[in-house]
Amino acid sequence: YSLGELEPRLFSFNSPMGACPSCDGLGHTDVFDRQRVVAFPSLSLASGAIKGWDRRNAYYFEILESLTAHYNVDIDTPFEDLPEAVQQVILHGSGDEVIRFSYLMGSGESGARKLTKKHAFEAIIPNFERRSRETDSNAERDELNRSRSTPACPDCKGTPLRPHARHLFMAEGPQRRPPLALHHSPP
Repeated sequence: YSLGELEPRLFSFNSPMGACPSCDGLGHTDVFDRQRVVAFPSLSLASGAIKGWDRRNAYYFEILESLTAHYNVDIDTPFEDLPEAVQQVILHGSGDEVIRFSYLMGSGESGARKLTKKHAFEAIIPNFERRSRETDSNAERDELNRSRSTPACPDCKGTPLRPHARHLFMAEGPQRRPPLALHHSPP
């Protein structure tokens, strides 16, 4: 590729012309970190390997029960002992694979009823991302943000500039002599 005339703003992460398009010139990304999301990998999903997705939250727990049944794994197996493919689905989703989920809906006098739906699994990290964007609750956003980290941008490797600016090298021109120094002798 070629560049037009070089301008100072090409070398400034404060300018859209110079800023890395992936991180907007910050040099880092703000992501949900697997090690923070799965805070206790030695625990099972049922016991709280992932905060908020255990037996204490009936809705999310039923989703995980359906998911682990679909993949023929025990929900009481420590997260770190689950097959890597199942860990990836739990954290990042099932893609186009449709899974049968059963939910317990309603309570009280009318009693709870079982509802079954088939759909792809959204996954925990996309769920956290969506909830973080959509919530109006600062407390919920703060709780979700505890699972975030800010690693260096994978595209600019922490330098906040776009590729054009990072990969521009000036060829060394012909050797120039320093100007002659004039020495004045004292009167």
